[in-house]
Amino acid sequence: MKPIISESVYKTLYNLIIKQKTPEVKQLGEELTKALVVKDNALQKDIVTINSVVEFIDDSVNKPIKFQIVLPEETNLSQRKISILAPISIALIGFKQGAQFAWKMPSGIKNINILKVINT
Repeated sequence: MKPIISESVYKTLYNLIIKQKTPEVKQLGEELTKALVVKDNALQKDIVTINSVVEFIDDSVNKPIKFQIVLPEETNLSQRKISILAPISIALIGFKQGAQFAWKMPSGIKNINILKVINT
């Protein structure tokens, strides 16, 4: 399963990657090299991107988790805004509502099911 990313988000993420050298950034870079990059207006509305509100479930938690994926400087945990550089955000970016996949997280392999994606 290939992540799908718009051209503008690709450029934004690429600029983040060249500025930082952390394991998360390295993993995000690896995802970008696999991604299918599409024109901004061609990105389907049910694909996770920057500023998406995502509701998902993973096999370690029995209830849905919901938050918004934002740029690092917009992170605000009390408002449920999570950085794109967080491991779970890297896992979700580019995948669409209904996707189910396994992902290697710092705490081990997680089975993720994307329940809902809201892009405004």
